[in-house]
Amino acid sequence: MKARYTPPINSEVRRITKLVQTEVEEAAKREQDRAISRVVKITCLVLHQDFGFGLGRLERFLQSVFDGSNDTVSKPEEWYRIDERLREIGLEFDPEDLDERERHSRDVYHDQGRKFREY
Repeated sequence: MKARYTPPINSEVRRITKLVQTEVEEAAKREQDRAISRVVKITCLVLHQDFGFGLGRLERFLQSVFDGSNDTVSKPEEWYRIDERLREIGLEFDPEDLDERERHSRDVYHDQGRKFREY
């Protein structure tokens, strides 16, 4: 039988690992924010050029999007309601990938017979 020696991980290695992990997470967040910003910019430009939205309407649009996004992000069952509402309008998007807990929330909400929140 061969003996194995595993050197102890010292606190410096743990500190560096934590620092690298934090940097990677922050870089991913910056990239995600950049992608969202680009989509919002394109959306505003299209609304202005193709649909005649001026500054006031664009500001109301952005306010509506960002006011509602905080609740939506924190409540995954809201994504089911948004998908359902968009289907009612006639727009088909890929449904959100819900985990088991979120599916349960959606099913409970749907089973209670409540109407979908208007967006």
